[in-house]
Amino acid sequence: KQWYQRRVAITAGIPAWQRDRIRDNVTEMKAKLDKKQIEQEKVLVSENANEIKEIIANNTNAPLIIEVLKSKGTSKGISEGLKVMRKKSPETAAIIFGVNGDDIFFHGIVPKKVSSGSDLQAHQWLQSFADRLSAKCGGRELYAQGSGKGADKIAEIVQIAKQFAEAKLQ
Repeated sequence: KQWYQRRVAITAGIPAWQRDRIRDNVTEMKAKLDKKQIEQEKVLVSENANEIKEIIANNTNAPLIIEVLKSKGTSKGISEGLKVMRKKSPETAAIIFGVNGDDIFFHGIVPKKVSSGSDLQAHQWLQSFADRLSAKCGGRELYAQGSGKGADKIAEIVQIAKQFAEAKLQ
């Protein structure tokens, strides 16, 4: 109620045609900002996917990959990269981390052969470190994803993920 009264008081001295023009200008600026943000996200997704392709090329058919992207991470970019990983390195279990400011995005895949031959499951793998990041994550035994906060803990998280996977794969 107070907000409405304040708005009425502010706009009372402005003619309707000017308010309409201001509203149109603000809407136009918001649309331009949204468009730029979408373009920036596309660039990040492409960078993330390309970096993951590079990781795959350097570690083809490695049993285990746990990597932190050097570029600013996005969940969508990691997802796109892991789609390629499934095709090019189908027997590799992997977690890819992307850091963006204080946010951490992570996706894990465990091939069916690996999952059935060991106790390693993607959702359990991510849960092994999720509490340290106050992360929300979910998924199934073959694919899981999550996000949390605490970029300063990334080295510790990578170590926990590695130890968990190695213990389950033995």
